[in-house]
Amino acid sequence: MSMSHLSLKVMSYNIHHGEGMDGMYDIQRIAKVIQNSDAELIGLQEVDRYYSDRSHYEDSIALLGKELGMHWCYGANVIEPPEQGHKEQREYGIAILSKHKIVSHIHHPLSSDIIEQRGLLSAMIDVQGTELYFHCTHLGLEEQERLSQVKEVLDFTRQQPGPCIIAGDFNAQPEDPEVAVMNAVYQSAFQDEFHAHTFPAGDANETIDYIFINEQVQYRDKGSIVHSIASDHYPIIATIAVPVQGKNTDA
Repeated sequence: MSMSHLSLKVMSYNIHHGEGMDGMYDIQRIAKVIQNSDAELIGLQEVDRYYSDRSHYEDSIALLGKELGMHWCYGANVIEPPEQGHKEQREYGIAILSKHKIVSHIHHPLSSDIIEQRGLLSAMIDVQGTELYFHCTHLGLEEQERLSQVKEVLDFTRQQPGPCIIAGDFNAQPEDPEVAVMNAVYQSAFQDEFHAHTFPAGDANETIDYIFINEQVQYRDKGSIVHSIASDHYPIIATIAVPVQGKNTDA
């Protein structure tokens, strides 16, 4: 059977627990941003599950999955006991939404400072018979912490043989050493663009959100920014080409 390529639109989106720049929590608004983008594979950061009143004690990722008709998986970086009057444990972390079946997933805690635990959520996704590895992460606030975390991300992701995508909020600028470490191994959707500003939404002047791919994946369209104030970050999207078995898949 011949090898062909399938186009996939990928997104990375820090959703700020569903709160927009107007201070309003509205998870349906986040869903609309994703839906309007036609993204098929989305890495989300700052996702609440039953966390607190700020997100109405809702299971944000389950709501997004249902609203969008997508498969999903979740990795809790922060786990707290239930608040008084509530029975579910409080979780805050990272998530993946996919139009394609998520075959398996695993959450890896990353070395983190005492302020906030960070992690890497790794999913193996079946894209028309091809095993695609999609990783979502949200790195820490200090450079030394991020350098350690990037090394751990690379140590894990490079073990996998197939096509690989890493999406996330790296809390680092394109000229920072931790991004250089990533660029040495993977190709960024914004490789040569230093003005792909994603934060803060509405008046963005920082480039801290990224999509990276390995050599088995190609860019069809490099990165673009969705200007929405549904969160305090703009989501970024890129169209990639993934090798798949079969015919008539080039699109």
